[in-house]
Amino acid sequence: MSADDFLLLFGGSFNPPHTAHLRLALEAAEILRPRKALFIPCAQPPHKNGMNLLPFALRCAMLRAALEGSDLERIFAVSEIENERAGTSYTVETLALLAEQHPLLRPAFIMGSEDYARLDTWLRWRDLPRLADLAVLPRSASADASFGLHSKMLWPEAQAMPPPYSGVSEAFILPHGGRLLYLPQPVLEISSTLVRERYLAGRSLDFFVPQAVKTLMREHIDIIDAVWQQF
Repeated sequence: MSADDFLLLFGGSFNPPHTAHLRLALEAAEILRPRKALFIPCAQPPHKNGMNLLPFALRCAMLRAALEGSDLERIFAVSEIENERAGTSYTVETLALLAEQHPLLRPAFIMGSEDYARLDTWLRWRDLPRLADLAVLPRSASADASFGLHSKMLWPEAQAMPPPYSGVSEAFILPHGGRLLYLPQPVLEISSTLVRERYLAGRSLDFFVPQAVKTLMREHIDIIDAVWQQF
C-alpha cells in the first residue's frame, strides 16, 4: 500500500474553523499524500456540553467556504457522516464506519498533540489504531518531546519503527499493525476558543479565520451571537 492509498481524516467541532485547522490539514496532506481526505465536523461532541456549538449546517458551510480557492480544496471534502446518525459522535464509531465504506484505503486520523495527550478519556481509545493510523501534529511548543512519552504510556506494547514517510519524525507500530506517527510542523497557537473570545470582545479576526469564514459569520451574526454570548 503506497502513501497515495491513504484516507486522511480530520475530525473536530470546527466552532468555528480557523487558520490552524487548515494548516494542520495541509501539512498532513503534503506528508501522507492521501487519495481521499475528509474534514469531519462533530455533530454531538462527547467532551463538550454542546451549549456553545453553532448549528452543524453552519459549521459545515464555514468549512466549505474556508476550503474554496485554497490548495486544500482539491484534496479535502467535508463529510456530514456524524450528523447522519443519532446520538453522541464517538470517533471510534465514525472510524469503524468509514473503514467499512473505504476498504481499499488505509485510514489516517489527524490529531492535535493536546487531544493525543488526553486520548485515554475517549471511548474505546485503545481500538483507534486498529481502525486508523494516528497522525499527531503539534499544537504547542513542547509537543515534540512528549509524543514518544505519551505513546508509550498509552500503549506500552508499542515498538519504535523507522519513520515510514519523509516528514514523519517519530513512529511506533502496534502488534496488530496500527501505527502512531508524529508529523512536526510550525506551531500556530490558534484555537476555536481563542477565536470565540476575540469575537465576543469585538476584536478583529483577520488572519485567525479565512475571509470567507468571516463573511459567513457576518451573514449569520444573529445566530452566532445567540449561541456564543451565553458563555
